[in-house]
Amino acid sequence: MIRDAFRRARAEASWQQWALLAVGLACAIAVRFSLGPLSTGDYTHFMKGWIEVLREQGFAAFGTSFANYNPPFLYLLYLFGLLPIGGLAVVKVIAALFDFALAAGVAAIAYRLRGSMIVAAFAGVGALFIPEVLINSGMWGQVDATYTAFLVWSVYFVLARRDIPAWVLFALALSFKLQAVFLLPWLAVAFVLQKQRWRAVAIGVAVFLLTYVPALLAGRSPGSLAGIYVEQAQGYKHLTDRAANLYQWIPDSLYKPVAAAGVILAVGIIAMLCALYLHRARGVDRPEVWLVQIAAAFAVLVPFVLPAIHERYFYAGGVLAIVCLLIDRRYLVPAIALQLTAVLSYAPFLFRTTIVPLPYVAVLQLAAVVAVVVLSLSHPRQDAQPLFARRD
Repeated sequence: MIRDAFRRARAEASWQQWALLAVGLACAIAVRFSLGPLSTGDYTHFMKGWIEVLREQGFAAFGTSFANYNPPFLYLLYLFGLLPIGGLAVVKVIAALFDFALAAGVAAIAYRLRGSMIVAAFAGVGALFIPEVLINSGMWGQVDATYTAFLVWSVYFVLARRDIPAWVLFALALSFKLQAVFLLPWLAVAFVLQKQRWRAVAIGVAVFLLTYVPALLAGRSPGSLAGIYVEQAQGYKHLTDRAANLYQWIPDSLYKPVAAAGVILAVGIIAMLCALYLHRARGVDRPEVWLVQIAAAFAVLVPFVLPAIHERYFYAGGVLAIVCLLIDRRYLVPAIALQLTAVLSYAPFLFRTTIVPLPYVAVLQLAAVVAVVVLSLSHPRQDAQPLFARRD
């Protein structure tokens, strides 16, 4: 099998192409090493202290609420904190590893969609150079690649019609970051369209609960663990936290009534969109491929219509919009727009400069979101031209 794979790889592309991809991969690794010494307030004010607590108290620290993150990411901080490296290096190494896990997931989807090893390799290496991926992990040392990597692999297993791994990986994504819930409507649509088994959902729930076991063994109470995401959701007191979404156009003075109304509005929009997808599902030639497009649509739409969103919460949507280029090149403009809005939204915090006022960035974001949603409603066409299609 491996020998056949190498033969196909040689037949698809020259050794020069593979060598250049290897150079690109090496550069992706090197640029992350180069950005390693950069730190931000998120590290100095939060993660640095968490690592110090874990190194001082060891496993017993999980019995306390020393951090406002769900335990799985803290487990990683504990394990990598055992290495003889600095705290910042711990954070950056974890971020980089999940960058590569995400890239592997993109490559797997590319191979599933296109059946080409060279296209899969190009997609995987290219994912490491997506601007938001590089900035989020390499510069910021944030954790968005962790849950997004699991989400991308969940998309892959939905594409492969394997419901149990899809739900398990979604559960792991949700255990790392609450924002994974943005793709729950997509998985619900996949559940109906693919006639998935309730057993897969139950196993996913069980896996999510199992992630709490080490913290429970360390002495933390179930109530305290159950309240982590509730406290996170209630901790935001702004309609938007630098996110280029709907609430850039509404003043924070209206937070109390608008925040509640915004959640209700979002639920209504999501429900209507799910109903529309299920209605349009009749006669779809490639339902699994279509579900990739639906995943991208929910990943960009939900953070746009929800209040109390950070700029980083469009991360998964930006990645999945680029994955959709493997299906239809019409995603090129909205995918580029989503990367541009990400950089413009990150700039006030990371670079201490406002390149374009965020209410104007939100206009571009709206256009990109509408484009991704509209494309998802058009079904995967048999004659659609994917990006990097080979012309014979």
